[in-house]
Amino acid sequence: MKLFHMIRKFFGNLKIRTKLFLLILLAVSIPMLVVSFLLSNSLRQMITSDTLRNEQLSTAKTAPYLRTALNQVISVENSVTATAFSDRIFNATLSEDIDQALTGSDLQTFVSECRSIMTDTPVTAVRFYVDLPREHSFFAEADTIFAPLSSVSTSYWYGIFHSTRPTRLFCPPLYLTPQEKENYGDCAYIRPLFIRDKTGSSIQVYEVYYFNSDSLAAIMQNNLSQAESVSYIANDRNAIVVNTNQARASIYYMPYDSIRSNLMSSNGFLEREILGEEVYVSSHYLPEAEWFLVTVTPSAPLVARSQRILWSIILIWVGSALLSILISVFLSRSISSRLHRISQQMTLVRNAPPVPMPDPEETDEIGELTDSYNYMAQQINLLIEEQKKASEELRVAEFKSLQAQINPHFLYNTMEMINWMAQQGRTKETNQAIRDLSRFYKLTLSRKDSISTIEEEIEHITIYTRLQNMRFDDGIDFVVDVPDSLLECRIPRLTLQPVIENSILHGILEKESHRGTIVLTGWQEDDTAVLLLSDDGIGIAPDILPKILTGTLENTGKGNHIAVYNTHRRLQILYGPNYGLHYRSTPGEGTEVEIRLPYSPINNV
Repeated sequence: MKLFHMIRKFFGNLKIRTKLFLLILLAVSIPMLVVSFLLSNSLRQMITSDTLRNEQLSTAKTAPYLRTALNQVISVENSVTATAFSDRIFNATLSEDIDQALTGSDLQTFVSECRSIMTDTPVTAVRFYVDLPREHSFFAEADTIFAPLSSVSTSYWYGIFHSTRPTRLFCPPLYLTPQEKENYGDCAYIRPLFIRDKTGSSIQVYEVYYFNSDSLAAIMQNNLSQAESVSYIANDRNAIVVNTNQARASIYYMPYDSIRSNLMSSNGFLEREILGEEVYVSSHYLPEAEWFLVTVTPSAPLVARSQRILWSIILIWVGSALLSILISVFLSRSISSRLHRISQQMTLVRNAPPVPMPDPEETDEIGELTDSYNYMAQQINLLIEEQKKASEELRVAEFKSLQAQINPHFLYNTMEMINWMAQQGRTKETNQAIRDLSRFYKLTLSRKDSISTIEEEIEHITIYTRLQNMRFDDGIDFVVDVPDSLLECRIPRLTLQPVIENSILHGILEKESHRGTIVLTGWQEDDTAVLLLSDDGIGIAPDILPKILTGTLENTGKGNHIAVYNTHRRLQILYGPNYGLHYRSTPGEGTEVEIRLPYSPINNV
């Protein structure tokens, strides 16, 4: 027992490097176990990466084929538009009556040209739906491609054109009537046209180029490399145009806006969760139709495949793994047990201040770590005490600042003014004063956030100045010249109000004329925002000026500037000694107050 204790102590005093060397030496003796563990960690990634790489290559080949098919449809439309009949009927004002223009040999020639253009293209039929009565003689022509608009007025695509008036539209099967899908094709490309006669009247026409979704589905199906994958095309109205598997497409469908915002920036596969299942999704944008080709590969089959291989490896090497674990546990106990104690002690820091541990008996790196932790715990406890004191000081300063700034005399005087204006029948001015006073105290007393913006602070002092002007016969001119770049800068709430209050009450209103000007300007110096508030009041005496920001100014019956001092102190507690207020004044000429704070726009936080 004594020998065992000596060995344990000797091993406990070894350096961690020596202990790790022993562990590595044992690991080298059973290399196949190490290989199996490395393979187990990367096996799923290898299978997933290989599968997705093949699927990505297949999907990347699909998109150009689909775009080619859509461009062929658009090409047919361009060719039809370029015919002489189309150019004369739809692109210009008719020189004759519409009935005359839509009859004769030119019409039959146009029909023949359209059918010739369709040859060897995906387009299965061309129809022009004209807003004329069914009994119109124009539709009596045999073998024509024109039809009355009323025959498709119940279609979903007609409702889209009637409500939103797009310039063109690729339609999935859902948008077409059963008759269209049965006789012409289950997809269509549609453009609105007009026939205008010489009188200025016009007739609505829709040119429709039908094609089948089967050709698109065949392209998509031929390029899928995984049986579990599904491809579908979605349009901007969240309709599935075509898919390779209806059931899977319905399960793994993603809204169009979600595809655009989350997948459009990447042509590779991204991992997503759909209905609680992890899947890999890629998308390719088809700009011709504003569609998205989406390919979804479920992760479950990939995981199952990797698990089967992994279990085979585990069963082969389980014996050697058990042997290695038994030896490693015995040798690493000196490390793991002490590290576990340190970890437990550090975990307690989440809920309470750190508590020092007993001094370690061992002198290895873990013993040094324990000593460092004990020193850190002592320092943290000191910092916590200092922070508590600073936080309490800040809380008291903010409370005094807010208390000093909510001046009851200002409220009483303003309410008395409102009462006097109401008695005088000055309804409009009374209403404005009430609105200003309400907004002023809403900004003053709001406790949702102690941080505001310079723009909101300017609104606050503007309202304050306006209310004071109502009392003192508009004797105060308030000019604001602050650049837009500073308006969103963060600033503690109620920073400007006590400064401008002093400028008015102890500066301008102390003049015989009771009139004056206050100017607020601002600029940015590197990472510092500077506001300068200037007035042309009576100024501040040289013996008073140094005491304003020290809190030592005695009460002379005209106010002791406590709100200004609290504002200055609060800025220094929040941001440091380089920030706060700075007064400059010339008696008889005026006062300048410079306010410095960190430049921190609110939208960057």
